Amino acid sequence: MIDNLFISGAAQGMIRANEARTAGQEASRAAAQVRTENEAIKFDVEKLFMITEALWEILKHQHGYTDEQLTQMIQDIDLRDGKLDGKVAKTSQPTACSGCGRTLIQRQAKCLYCGVAVTKQPFER
Repeated sequence: MIDNLFISGAAQGMIRANEARTAGQEASRAAAQVRTENEAIKFDVEKLFMITEALWEILKHQHGYTDEQLTQMIQDIDLRDGKLDGKVAKTSQPTACSGCGRTLIQRQAKCLYCGVAVTKQPFER
């Protein structure tokens, strides 16, 4: 009887150890995936920074804009929400469907009620 309890306890301990090992492996894989995604985002940000810089250089050289004008425009955009915090104001306020007038759900390409295509401004968030 005591031997059976000991064996049963040992088996349960082995099961728990295996579950912990599996959970650790899954966590390790998830962390690796997050690192990979983070690196991809860093690459995209650097690429966007380079594109932005190139576009700004074109505007300066071909149209005569100044760094001061750019700096002022950045500040004006930053202050649209009343806070100078380095963030673009979110413009995701509920809008009505042009087809049926119901409130549109964010991130939908079409109205869920009538199917009319949702149009957004280029920089709308």
